[in-house]
Amino acid sequence: MKSIVIALFVPLVLIGTAQAQPACPAAGGGAELTAATASPELEPARLLLDKAVTVTLHPGNDVRFVAAPEKHGGASSFGGMVVVDVREAGTYSIALSAGAWIDVLKDGTPIAPSAHDHGAGCKMVSFGLQPGRHVIQLSGNKEETIGVVVGRK
Repeated sequence: MKSIVIALFVPLVLIGTAQAQPACPAAGGGAELTAATASPELEPARLLLDKAVTVTLHPGNDVRFVAAPEKHGGASSFGGMVVVDVREAGTYSIALSAGAWIDVLKDGTPIAPSAHDHGAGCKMVSFGLQPGRHVIQLSGNKEETIGVVVGRK
């Protein structure tokens, strides 16, 4: 009897402690957005929370990043920048359909990731974000398009 109670209780505890994560995006699915190649072009390159988009990137050497990416990827890779506005402080996960490098900046200052994870066919990186606009720099992607979704954990 004791083992039956434990068997029923453990899944409830695990379900209660699970945190929501954004679903893995697929390149070619959802809305389409063209990444910015320089900071004056950031306004139209805006992501909405919890909305999957396919982002069209640019040849890596054509992008003038706000801050030098930690990993650039070189001339044969693709990159670009998008922005997301956050209203509440918290941990946010950025899910990508491919293995591009992610740098997040607020007011030009890089924010260190708080966790790395992988979903079914995607890469997820979490960041502790404060309210305001954040620039997401994508670099080193092997393809011209990438699926992206940002959501609160």
